[in-house]
Amino acid sequence: MKRSFTALLLFALGTVLVGCEGSYRARLTISSLELPSGASGIVQIRVLNPPDLKTLQIGPVGMFLFDPTVIQITAIDGINGFTILGSTINNGLGTAQFSASFIGGSIRPILTTPWSMIEIPIVELTVQAVGPVNSQTDLTITQIDLCLDRIGQPITLGPSTLGKVVIVPP
Repeated sequence: MKRSFTALLLFALGTVLVGCEGSYRARLTISSLELPSGASGIVQIRVLNPPDLKTLQIGPVGMFLFDPTVIQITAIDGINGFTILGSTINNGLGTAQFSASFIGGSIRPILTTPWSMIEIPIVELTVQAVGPVNSQTDLTITQIDLCLDRIGQPITLGPSTLGKVVIVPP
């Protein structure tokens, strides 16, 4: 009796875990940054608890938002195997859109690491501080237009966490 219950429990757990691939508590996080006025720095978009992520697209509907009186974006680059396939930066409106893909592969989580510990940067935005000291801007993503795994299946990500840039004295 005990043996069949254990087998049933392991089967149920395996079914749940396989069904969770691609969406188990995954979400985007945006890093925060303090910069002196006029200086440049890097803001990262990271995936927390990454599924088998291959493609991430913010746009044409979704946008990365920032206050253009505080910062300007000068570049968008993919990292950790991701390549930016296309991007649009509008420093007048405070918006950016991009498409990033892991060409020839995908992010695969390291299964020996606890889920809450895995956070992988996939996109870097180079920003320049143009606002006065003590000004700040929230960094948000309005919508993720496309998020796919290695075989082209959609991945549902939870809400993104906000980032922030604060202009500090030199």
